[in-house]
Amino acid sequence: MKRLFLAIILIVLLALTEIKGFRWIPKQQREELLYFPSNKFIKATTAGFDLLFADFLWIETGTYFGKHRRSDKSYPYLYHMLNIITDLDPKFIPPYTLGTILLTTDAGKSDLALKFLDKGMKDNPELWQIPFTKGFIYYIHNKNPAEASKWFLLASYKEDAPEMVRKFATWTLYRGKGVEVTLRLYLRLHDISSSEIFKEKAIKGISKTLSDQYKQFHMDKGYYVKSLFDLYRNGYLPFLPKIPGGEFKIKDDKVIFQQLQ
Repeated sequence: MKRLFLAIILIVLLALTEIKGFRWIPKQQREELLYFPSNKFIKATTAGFDLLFADFLWIETGTYFGKHRRSDKSYPYLYHMLNIITDLDPKFIPPYTLGTILLTTDAGKSDLALKFLDKGMKDNPELWQIPFTKGFIYYIHNKNPAEASKWFLLASYKEDAPEMVRKFATWTLYRGKGVEVTLRLYLRLHDISSSEIFKEKAIKGISKTLSDQYKQFHMDKGYYVKSLFDLYRNGYLPFLPKIPGGEFKIKDDKVIFQQLQ
């Protein structure tokens, strides 16, 4: 009976949204943005069922992202969607962590991602994950180690922050640590993510870093190594990254991640 009641409430909210809340949306986008009206409208419409509606909109955001990832790879309304969800539920963390990485890597909007993370830190000052994500974006995408170190350090002061976070704050300030920090950040992303999309991004990031070092060795020495261990032995890799269920290897002059049988 309780589930039926909540379902009825959700249907009523969606109907109200459809009627009144999307006048601002260009006509051709109204269908996919049907449940993402303006910020002013949304709070009044949800009538105290903010968390329920936020959960629904998070699912809709995943549908929106998946649809465009398979087609035009354009996400003009992703920031607005994430903003609406966190207006409804400021304590809902995935939009601030996973959402901002998508904003940065797929939508190409790192400026909006960083702005959105500031909102998240204001609403969740006790969490280490949000400033850590900001450091990740500054280091990996914006290529700004000094600014990244500041946010990693802030994250390390938070309760329950892993020891690795403080190490990132130190490593980013040392020249010559770039490859190590990049590999460890992607490994961290892979470890903490339950989403296959983010695990895939982490593997691609590691593969690119290994490929860059493989090419750099060739530029320096004039020949290609036969294995990643040779790169490690010659000082071009600080360690050999490992991910359960597969291994990175050189094949046909490319670094690939091969699933183990």
